[in-house]
Parts: sequence; C-alpha cells; structure tokens
Amino acid sequence: MQAYLTLNYSRASRSQLAHYLQRIGWLGVGQAGAFTDDMLACLQSADCELVFLRLPDPDTSVPDDFLDALRRHPVVIATSPYPQHLFDYLDLNPFDFLTEPYSFDRFAQTMERYIAKKG
Repeated sequence: MQAYLTLNYSRASRSQLAHYLQRIGWLGVGQAGAFTDDMLACLQSADCELVFLRLPDPDTSVPDDFLDALRRHPVVIATSPYPQHLFDYLDLNPFDFLTEPYSFDRFAQTMERYIAKKG
C-alpha cells in the first residue's frame, strides 16, 4: 500500500477526499495536517509518495519551506474551489489539479494517471 499526505484540508473537503480514497481502496496509509514541522518532515521523507494539497483561495499563503518541498515532490495533487490559473504565482506545477467540487470519476482519472506513471 502506498502512503499519502493531505495538507491544509478543511473538514468538508477532507471528508470528500477520505470517501473517495476509501472507494479506490489501494491507498492505505495516510496522514493529514496543516503546515507544521511534522508535516514538512513527512513531506520531505521518502515514505510520502503522494500529496494532496488543498488551496482554499488565491490569497492563502503557503510557507516557503513547504513551497520548496512541494515543488520538488514528484506527485502533488492540488485541489481548490478556485481555478488553477489563479495559483500560477505559486509555481507548483502539480501532477493534477482538481477544482472543487470534483466528481469521483474525475478523481478516479487522476488516480489512474498516477498508477500509469508509477507503473
């Protein structure tokens, strides 16, 4: 089973993501949190293969150390109720961007792309 990290999720969006993750069934070990030192250490470790990052609005700041780690991470899936182009200034280049609310089918497409990439 692959490890994942969820960063900066609200209760409602975390609930939707948790439901979708249960439906796909193959991501078993997850850790959720905010921009803390523990989450940064997890993000920088080799154990964290997949990161779900919620960007609540374009004015929300992401700490510089997290931005650096997220830019280097191979698989960051960003979600937000706002369109992706409003976050271009972060220079993240995520593996995928899901505009909330997103359907299970859209989520499943992202996971299928991830599986294809990981082999």
